Order: sequence, then C-alpha cells, then structure tokens
Amino acid sequence: MSTAKNPKATFTAADSVKQIEDVVSVQKETIETVVRAGADAATKGVDRAVALTKEQVEAAVKAGAVAFKNYEELLQFGRENVEAVVKAGSIVAKGVQDLSHQWVVLAQASIDEQVAVGKALIGAKSIKEVVDLSSSAAKTGFDKLLAEGSKLSQASSKMAEEAFSPLTGRVSAAVEKFFKTAA
Repeated sequence: MSTAKNPKATFTAADSVKQIEDVVSVQKETIETVVRAGADAATKGVDRAVALTKEQVEAAVKAGAVAFKNYEELLQFGRENVEAVVKAGSIVAKGVQDLSHQWVVLAQASIDEQVAVGKALIGAKSIKEVVDLSSSAAKTGFDKLLAEGSKLSQASSKMAEEAFSPLTGRVSAAVEKFFKTAA
C-alpha cells in the first residue's frame, strides 16, 4: 500500500458542498449589498419627490397668501401643510422599510433554494438527473422572480400613492382656497 497522494485527487461530496456553501455566502453578501443600495436609492428618490412636492406646496402657499383674509387662517393652513408633509414622510419611511424587508426575505429564500438545488445536484446519479434538476430549478427560479417582482412593484406603487395622498390633498386645498378667494 502506498501512502503517496494521487495528484489527480477527486473531490468528495463534502468538498463540493463546502464550495457551494462558500459561493452561497458570497452571493448572500452580494444580494444584501444590492438590497441595501436599492433601499438607499429608493429612499433618496422618494425624499427628492417629497422635497419637490413640499416646495410646490410652499410656493402655492406663498402665492395664495394674499388670498387669505386673516392671519390665523394662514397659520392653520401652514400647520396642515406641515402635518401632510410629516405624514407623507412617515408613510415613505414605513414603505421603504417594508420593501427592504421583502427584498431580504426574497434574497434569503433564493439562497436557501440554491443551496438545496446544489446539494441535490451533488447527489445526482446521472447526467440526465443533473440536467433535469438544473432545468427545473431554472424554471422555478424564473417563475418566482416574475411573481415576486410583480409583488414588489405593486407594493412600491401602493406606497407612492399613499405617500402622495396627503400632499395632493394639501395642493388641492391650496388651489381651492386661492380660486375661492379670487372669485
């Protein structure tokens, strides 16, 4: 019996699992980085939209200041504008938090599924079984991507509608007040 190692040593199933786990770890970090970057970008975009809307409301208030007959009414109107901006900001913050959570859950589920597929591929007995498992995993992954993408898109749209609702109400109130007084 020789104790010399074979230079063409084959990988064991444990070696393959270790390689898959290493790749999964790297993919998980990448996905988490992408999720954080996406959440940051979404927050910045919404913040810019809220700031722009706030500027428009403030401009409407300035333009309509002449239309208001007494100082208390103007103060109340300004207070309601600030409350609307705060409410919209709260809705956006909660919405971004919810969307980020959904992304993390989706990413974790995807990683877990890929690990399971990797382990199944390692245990495959034939090339046909490997091809069948790979094809099935790819189709399932694509279908899930479409379904989850649609859910995230709907959640984003709903959040935007909810966030702009208080601001739209205040703009409408400003326009109504301005034209009512001008008439």
